[in-house]
Amino acid sequence: MRRIEALILDGSLAPGERLNEVALSRSLGVSRGPVREAARALEKTGLVTVIMNRGAFVRTLAIAEACDIYAINAALFGLAAAEAALRRGSAQAVMLHCMVDAMDAAIARGERDRFFAINSNFHALIMACGCNAEAEALYGQLTRKLMLLRRRSFDRPGHMRTANREHRALMCAIVTGDTARARDLAEAHARLGRARFLESIGHATAREDNP
Repeated sequence: MRRIEALILDGSLAPGERLNEVALSRSLGVSRGPVREAARALEKTGLVTVIMNRGAFVRTLAIAEACDIYAINAALFGLAAAEAALRRGSAQAVMLHCMVDAMDAAIARGERDRFFAINSNFHALIMACGCNAEAEALYGQLTRKLMLLRRRSFDRPGHMRTANREHRALMCAIVTGDTARARDLAEAHARLGRARFLESIGHATAREDNP
């Protein structure tokens, strides 16, 4: 399951693409049974849609649904950031600072995949530091769905650098214990992330219409 999930999350299997059991079983070195079982398991996570008599497909996330998820995540992320600022610890502060610096380094080297991976870990760490298991679980579940489209938020030049400036400001608010500012910045970061995603979709469409 994890290997097929990774192919979906890194874009190797695109939204709407059928999970070819024969091809996947060959490339992964397993029989078709585990591939079929993985598809059913991934359907429960929201990454795959299984259609009777047609097979399993990578789930297509509608733009409206993605925007709804961003709105919910903004509230959850703000809650976690405020709690993280309240409960701040030196170990978490160091980790957050190192992640922001590492993202700057990835941007400088043009390593978008590395930036994306650290970005995901940065958000996950803040959610964990919020010490609210229910909020963390819901955020994780919703964010997994966004992974189908979220990488496109960084298609447009400058988006990674802008996002990391927001990360650095949020990190500073958390490590200094400014709970109100941490909440505001976290919620704003989620809203701006949605705006970047929508801008990237429009930018991509314009390029496809005007090659």
